[in-house]
Amino acid sequence: MASSYHSQGPMSLRKRRSYGALLVFTWEDLERYIKTDGDNLKHTPGFADFFLNIGETERQRLGRLWGALRALVNDQGDEAAIETESLIRSMPDEEDGHGAVVVRTFAEALRARVYKLAGSGGNLYLTARPPGAQMRAFELLRLRTPLIPFGYAAANRALLDAVAEPRDVTLLDVGIGRAGQLRALLKNPSARRLFKSLHVIGVEPDSSDAVGGALEFAEENVLRTAAEVGIPVTFCGIPKLGDDLQIDDIEQAEPRGLMLANCCLSLHHVGLPDHGARAGRDDLLAMIREAGFSKLVLVEPDSNHFVDDLSLRFLHAYRHYGTLARSLYSMLSRGDASLVWSEFFAQEVRNVVSHDGPRRVERHEETGRWIERLSGAGWTVDTPPELVAPSAAPAGFTVVSDGQACRLSFRNVNLLGVLRARAS
Repeated sequence: MASSYHSQGPMSLRKRRSYGALLVFTWEDLERYIKTDGDNLKHTPGFADFFLNIGETERQRLGRLWGALRALVNDQGDEAAIETESLIRSMPDEEDGHGAVVVRTFAEALRARVYKLAGSGGNLYLTARPPGAQMRAFELLRLRTPLIPFGYAAANRALLDAVAEPRDVTLLDVGIGRAGQLRALLKNPSARRLFKSLHVIGVEPDSSDAVGGALEFAEENVLRTAAEVGIPVTFCGIPKLGDDLQIDDIEQAEPRGLMLANCCLSLHHVGLPDHGARAGRDDLLAMIREAGFSKLVLVEPDSNHFVDDLSLRFLHAYRHYGTLARSLYSMLSRGDASLVWSEFFAQEVRNVVSHDGPRRVERHEETGRWIERLSGAGWTVDTPPELVAPSAAPAGFTVVSDGQACRLSFRNVNLLGVLRARAS
């Protein structure tokens, strides 16, 4: 990959003709790449089907994107810049049913990579404050799509299933955010029956007494909801990243009773020791087990944005985010879908595609890879057979349980996976 980009003015006619020849067979090159990289797609059966089923207009646009990407990875930054800028200029301002919004976003991400622009690096969600656009977009996701409700409902069902009889329970919530999932858990009628008391250990780096960080809102939300439903609850906050969590932190929080752990859409943000993180994902999973937690529930996007190979990561990302965009525009008004896309998923695309090293934090992994990580860290997957009723999914969505995971898919592309595991 080119280490820098220096504009040298307009390309010569000869160079433009050479570049045009480079792009002639881009779609065929994309298909060949998928066919020859099967070993890296073992956790994604049917990966190629998504690309084979897109329409001709989007296929042409994606072929141009792929040509720009291949130029970039072959140290042809000038060519990549010209093609991405041309794509951006040619895309309609709004989604047109042929992937315009997605193609524009990916072209912008590739262009940012060419010019080494710094935007969208680091964690995108640590400073969101109401009543901003990002919070409005999250509310649309939570109330008008199945994406957040599926994760909350499946994870909470898995947690409640782990409590066989009324017990005093400790719940370690890594990445508790504002405790939306936990509020839903407390409101579940089974929680009132099964939780004699609940001690919440909330781990969240967004903490500020001065301006009200997510951790402070989480404590307020949990205690208020517990009082409403009549469950005795105590709360201990740990203002840390998951990377920095240690056994001493947990012990000081005084866990007691039946000890359960919950990690909802948080573990993909755990960094890499090679990039300066104190601990990696395997270390964190092993530490939670060593701290005495008997069950762990995990919710994660089901796509591989962890891999360093930019071409492979690009294909996974286009498949994942392209499917998310299709789902949004099928459910929401055009304006609401555009808001959710721009405030959440477009930002993630730029992080996944534009950055490497510690600034790339949206490092999602496939559900099958999380199963491998859990096993390596001393856990045995024991996901209950039906966490969410299949009939509950809106049009286009499918809920599938295969004995190891519960997944939410849209048009046969898995979007989210939910796992539960017990300490071995």
